[in-house]
Amino acid sequence: MKKIFIASIYLVLGTTGLLLTSCRSTDTESNLVSGAPTAVNFNLTGTEFSGGTATAQASVEGKGVAFTEASVQKQTVMVDPSTVIVAELSPVSGSIKSSTQASVGKAALAAVPGNALGAGIQFRVIAYNQADGSFQAFQDYTVGQQAVPMMLNVGATYTMVVYSYGTMTLPAITSGEKTSINNAQVNYDDANRDFMYYNQSNYIPVKGSNILNITLRHKIAQITTIISSNGMANIASVTNAVLTPHYSNGTIPLSSGVMTGRSTLTTGVPLQFSNTTSTTSVAAPVFINADTGGNKTGSFSADISLGSTIVTRNLANTFKITPGYKSNLTINIEKCGAMVNGVWSVFMCHNLEADTTADPFTPAAAIHGAKYQWGAQTGEAGRYVSQADDQSRSGIILGWNTTAKPNGSWSDSSKTSNDPCPTGYRIPTLAQWQAVIANNNIERVGSWANTDINYTTALYFINPSNVRTLMLPAAGFRNFPSGVLGSRGLAGFYWSSSETSSSSSANFFAFNSSSVNMRIGPRTYGFPVRCIAE
Repeated sequence: MKKIFIASIYLVLGTTGLLLTSCRSTDTESNLVSGAPTAVNFNLTGTEFSGGTATAQASVEGKGVAFTEASVQKQTVMVDPSTVIVAELSPVSGSIKSSTQASVGKAALAAVPGNALGAGIQFRVIAYNQADGSFQAFQDYTVGQQAVPMMLNVGATYTMVVYSYGTMTLPAITSGEKTSINNAQVNYDDANRDFMYYNQSNYIPVKGSNILNITLRHKIAQITTIISSNGMANIASVTNAVLTPHYSNGTIPLSSGVMTGRSTLTTGVPLQFSNTTSTTSVAAPVFINADTGGNKTGSFSADISLGSTIVTRNLANTFKITPGYKSNLTINIEKCGAMVNGVWSVFMCHNLEADTTADPFTPAAAIHGAKYQWGAQTGEAGRYVSQADDQSRSGIILGWNTTAKPNGSWSDSSKTSNDPCPTGYRIPTLAQWQAVIANNNIERVGSWANTDINYTTALYFINPSNVRTLMLPAAGFRNFPSGVLGSRGLAGFYWSSSETSSSSSANFFAFNSSSVNMRIGPRTYGFPVRCIAE
């Protein structure tokens, strides 16, 4: 990061012009501890956020506050059976770097670079006696302006505290800052939310030149919200967008920089999105004053215009808010489907009876769904296996029906009363599955190993823009003689509604690690069902 040199290394006694660029305390000289005074200059190297690795925060006398890693957080909300919103909060990754805060001890800090402070931004430097914590001196500095050094005593041990609100002015120093460092504090300013902090203990000036390099660390969480539309219309506008919770108050102890005393809850932080005619819209980054304590109580709400459709969603209790982290909140609005004979056709995002709170584009046990014999209804005895039962027992299913359902149980021409798909959807026909195979690219993921607990294997359909629009888990099957589980993680099989010339067999869609095709098999197989919109 480019360094910004702030303080002059020259001290010209009696030259009042230099003194105008900084505010020195009137009692600096008289409060110095024993030893000859020497000049200390300050070099502001930039700003940073907490990174993605657990470290210890700046501490006094070895008493640190742990930073925990803010891992990727994801939540899925269904708008309707074929439209899903996947909200993902991911911290901007940092890298281990040499500690810029000596009070951290030997531990290195994981940091994400922030923006350099612009010309005219002010920051305050305060020196406290390390031995008894007493206030010693302070000065305010302005980025880009020449300034006098701070006079401290050679050989004395100090705790140096630096802070800024990222503004061109600082409030007058208060008695709350000029007390012992163990009690010193400042207030959070909701009008200027970007509070930055630096702490270095055991700082000992030497005779001659002293330059203290400072990197200010952001202490308030910053979130950039991104909305993306996949398989739907372009984003026309985003209105009434807000992040919660957000507090308008708080107290910041100068010994740690960790805010306490949040008590006044607001209606949240409004988001400003740039209007766009594309599938992605990005809000200006915002600082949000909250600490959810590791709990997913952070929420997002907005009215999103997708062409002529307005999607109104309140994604409550979706993500954690960790002070000092820089994160991206991505709101993916996805329409599940595939091209069928050159026309976009909508499918349900999940297999029937799968957990619809699970991400339909991430392979997992929760989205394998139930297994049906051809022509069966949901829950039909001897012809249906729920997701829970399918995953808790792999052997013979007592009462498994070995007699095929008759023709007409499911139909290509119209949705029958036996069809288990919800209103507005039906089981795809042979022709529709064939068109999906012919009109879409595919992608395979997972190990393609045949084990009872392999839930990582799946097949994606990909549109011409190389975007995944539909995922089918390789859920295996239940065998026709006895209902024994087979091929989980090795292959996927999905029923069509289409009969064959034989009254005991039907057409189904099948895939494995090397092929995707249509097949014919006994109607008493147990396969998953994926529904298509009527």
